[in-house]
Amino acid sequence: MSLETGLVVDIDGGIATITISQPDRKNALTKPMWGELARITDDLGRDNALRCVVIRGGGRVGFGAGADIHEFVRERDGFAKARDYGMLHAEALQAIEVCQHPVIAAIDGPCIGASFVLAAACDLRIAADNAKFAVPPMKLGATLGYPELQIMLDLLGEAALFEILLEGQVFGPERAREIGFIARHVPLDAFEAEIKTTANRIAGGAPITQRLHKKLINRLKEGGSIGAKEFDEGYRAFDSADFKEGYTAFLEKRKAVFQGK
Repeated sequence: MSLETGLVVDIDGGIATITISQPDRKNALTKPMWGELARITDDLGRDNALRCVVIRGGGRVGFGAGADIHEFVRERDGFAKARDYGMLHAEALQAIEVCQHPVIAAIDGPCIGASFVLAAACDLRIAADNAKFAVPPMKLGATLGYPELQIMLDLLGEAALFEILLEGQVFGPERAREIGFIARHVPLDAFEAEIKTTANRIAGGAPITQRLHKKLINRLKEGGSIGAKEFDEGYRAFDSADFKEGYTAFLEKRKAVFQGK
């Protein structure tokens, strides 16, 4: 499904792929794209037939060059406009975080600024060896808001986040792996196969297990006390038909067929 906002959604079996497709702007993200991304992710999150979501850049121009600077005068000049833009941005990031399905960021080429933050909101980040990373608002006189900073702080920690923001330097996949931003990186010619294999591996797992682990980890990241109801939720999977199927398949030495029930 192609969308006028520059996002393309394809569903193949239990895997949905959202492709950022604005090659003439190096897949920079516009204000309408943030709103559409939030809507798309919400819709995909309600589809119980899905097992995994992949977000990637299209057109072989990289994951994304960040926010589209060409629209800054119209959309972000001044406090009020910047705040409205930031709230829309935050809604898209939150939609990714609360989506019940695991979300993979498939990163090749540039992953800069707002595109870096978008990838940070995903659950798993895999990069090609040609990936380049930076978050350089210090070169524009701009700032990130609390929602963006919180996502990056949770993922990277204080030291790495200050390094990235205060210096604004471009770094490669080795450094991205070292600071824990990406799970791994692979040669560019193996990238497509790696993303497909990873998505299929995730989709092949018990969906209740995958969804609960994402939910529980996000709850822990929020901090605060865990009530009895929330604590018990960590064990609800053991009531599921999928759990019975999982251990039965193991004992019978066959591949489990999970139904998400």
